[in-house]
Amino acid sequence: MSNLKFLFRADNTNVGDWWCPPFKYFPFKPAAIGDILDPQFTIDKSDILIMGGGGIGNEFFRPHLSRIEKLKAQTTILWGSGVDAVSDQTKLLTSKQADLYGDYFDFITEVGIRVFSSPQRFKYVPCASCMSNLFFEYREKKPTASIGFYNHKRVPLMKQEYSNGLPVSDNGGDNLEDKLRFLSSCEYIVTNTYHGVYWATLLGRKVICFPFKSGLLSFKYPPTYCWDGNLNEELFNQAISYKGVLEESRKLNVEFYNYLTSKYDLV
Repeated sequence: MSNLKFLFRADNTNVGDWWCPPFKYFPFKPAAIGDILDPQFTIDKSDILIMGGGGIGNEFFRPHLSRIEKLKAQTTILWGSGVDAVSDQTKLLTSKQADLYGDYFDFITEVGIRVFSSPQRFKYVPCASCMSNLFFEYREKKPTASIGFYNHKRVPLMKQEYSNGLPVSDNGGDNLEDKLRFLSSCEYIVTNTYHGVYWATLLGRKVICFPFKSGLLSFKYPPTYCWDGNLNEELFNQAISYKGVLEESRKLNVEFYNYLTSKYDLV
């Protein structure tokens, strides 16, 4: 039996969590796959454990990370995960800054993190979902709408009944293609979800973000932020489309894969 194991938040009601783990895009030797919330998932001292992606660096996941730390796998690898050290919207909006790392991943042998900062504390590795070839297809689509709202399913920005006909979607479910079809159909995406910002940026769309947790401040290619809840023309004028982000993100993931496979028994 292989000693390679993968852990991620195996939640098929959250499309970002569902499509973030690297085993969906890269070849590995046979491995056990588990949900980070599953206390029955066994970890042995001889294991190579790859965790992520997803926003697993926060207080909700701390007990699960502590359990994993105590089990002391031979090698623990983090791939493309994020941190929400601050999840208090009032506190975040007051300071407009936060600790982007916390101490959640300090015990991990190899940290590839989707958090970008200057200086950079750990190796920057964007979420592996960028490896889906669907991004190339939908990046080429011409927008058919000006503005679309992409909600966090638990913290909606805009309900369909109040949208005045503007397109509205959210991060619920597991259908990546549906989400990319929506995001690519709009010139501007207004969102409060990590993957709403990330995927729309990969697609070359202009993004306005309503930040309610600190992980939304950790992008290498930042959106335009709406801090006061007033979505106005000035914000749309400030929003920009970045070039080459998809290619760069994929390159960094391939480099991380090559680095890990040259150092550890993964394939």
